[in-house]
Amino acid sequence: MLSRAAILGLLLHAAIPAALFHRGDSVPAERAPAITLRKRIHVNTLITPPGTAEIEYGGSFSWDGSFTLPMTLHYTPEGPYAWWGRTEFAVAFDSLSHDSATKFGDRASVAATCVVHDGDKLDIAIAPQASFLWHGDSGARIGATAIARYDAGRNSAGVTFTWTGATHASTTNPAGTLDVGAGYGRRLMASGPLSHLTPHVNALYEKSSGTDRQVSLFEGVEYQVTDPFSVDFSFQQIALWGGQTSNQFVVGMTLYTPKLRRH
Repeated sequence: MLSRAAILGLLLHAAIPAALFHRGDSVPAERAPAITLRKRIHVNTLITPPGTAEIEYGGSFSWDGSFTLPMTLHYTPEGPYAWWGRTEFAVAFDSLSHDSATKFGDRASVAATCVVHDGDKLDIAIAPQASFLWHGDSGARIGATAIARYDAGRNSAGVTFTWTGATHASTTNPAGTLDVGAGYGRRLMASGPLSHLTPHVNALYEKSSGTDRQVSLFEGVEYQVTDPFSVDFSFQQIALWGGQTSNQFVVGMTLYTPKLRRH
């Protein structure tokens, strides 16, 4: 089995092309951590299983032919503590559009998702997070997310509350942003071919400083190809109420690595 250092090296190498893209300026960027967060409350596990890493790679495609290619890497170490055993560490690469050129991402985001309540059905987690801006804006966005997820049989539902603030506010980097999300997913059958399919739906309320509130909708289905590998297909209506509406198609892949072992 590959060593931990070798696997993490491969993950970082794979992340570089994921941050390359071409996107029209009229299309709002879909942030990689936001895609991950929506799936946490009804499809993916709340955190990656301890001792394993997870790779999320995908594309967000708009009707005008533009697209983004976000990637998120997750790792939860094994351990007996909340901060080392029930906390997942993640890094996400985001996108940049400048004069229709293909460039590296405009930010990198990091988060630490800690499960503070692990119940039979109800799980609660908190996730401090930060995004470091590279192009167009300067500084960082710092904040936290609270996540609650409830599982019952083949049903999963959850809510999220996120607040982030800018260290250097601008017209494109608001001083404060509040997001409230809710989602629901249901695995079609307990066994058989349909047990691999999970339709899901999400709604997101967003309010940033100096702007009107926006409400977005997301609908999709996840196909669990094998235990460690799944694909997801979604439609999303960004700012369906409030702001400039953008319709996008999203395809994503999630892969769990084997359990990482010390040598």
